[in-house]
Amino acid sequence: MTKNLSNLPIEEKERFLDSFDIVQTDCDGVLWLLGNPFDGVERAVRALRTNGKRVIFVSNNSVRPMEDYRAKLDKLTDHTVDDDDIIHPAKIVIQYLREIKFDALCYVIGSTNFKNYLKEAGFQVLDGPNEPVQESARAVMASISDGQAVKAVIVDFDYNMNNVKLLRAQLYLQHDALFIAGAMDTVLPLGPRMRLIGPGCYVEVLQNIADRKPIVLGKPGLQMSKMLKRMYSIEDPRRVLFVGDQPEMDVKFGHISNYQTLLVGTGGVKEEQLKKFSDKPDITPDYYIESFAALEQIVREVVVYKARNGDKSGP
Repeated sequence: MTKNLSNLPIEEKERFLDSFDIVQTDCDGVLWLLGNPFDGVERAVRALRTNGKRVIFVSNNSVRPMEDYRAKLDKLTDHTVDDDDIIHPAKIVIQYLREIKFDALCYVIGSTNFKNYLKEAGFQVLDGPNEPVQESARAVMASISDGQAVKAVIVDFDYNMNNVKLLRAQLYLQHDALFIAGAMDTVLPLGPRMRLIGPGCYVEVLQNIADRKPIVLGKPGLQMSKMLKRMYSIEDPRRVLFVGDQPEMDVKFGHISNYQTLLVGTGGVKEEQLKKFSDKPDITPDYYIESFAALEQIVREVVVYKARNGDKSGP
């Protein structure tokens, strides 16, 4: 059963804060919405870090360039964030391709930034078509049956997604190309009443038609989880708290990783809605709190409690 963190007795709040060393947190819907930071987030980040917690920022949004992540997180961390503490699908995909020593042509469905990161990392990228094709089977077949020696199909979010791209990816997958997925969000929440189709829908179409399961390098992928544990030398996953706003992506990723999970309400999922997840333990969070900013109060309460009880060593 999910516990409302704000309503716990101080003894349980103390046990909660002492139970993890690393916070991995989603960004969109948790730290900001449409690029605008939620009030108080920077104070919560500072309180966690000041009290010995490492904060790692894990996003499925690779449309936003790394420079933008760095600029936003610099403001939230007093310009002390390290690039090693910022994770998004393009970064994980590049790391994975390097680990398997991949050196061939990739067909990539994704944003311009996503494709540019792959190119800058030295990978051969084929994409498109982005322009409309003639509406005839012959014209479409000429576009998708190009004979290119594609050895990997990589699918992430693409604002300019079209049917021909899916058809092209399908043919490459039928010729045994590696199948890699970045972000797996089927829904992109832009507000309480605005929920758009996410890239996970494209992945599902290809998975079904090609009868192939992808290597998932975005949340909630197991392969991504394994890579993060190696990257951050995580030996005890229960000492990690994953914070997110979407049960299907963030909470599921936390459980797959065997982390503790905390759902915040700023992404549109409120505490009373968690009842409908009672038969779905993989997306039911361990804890709930109204906002990431509210963690500052939890930290402050525990600090005061420890001080009153003569414990100067804890948070």
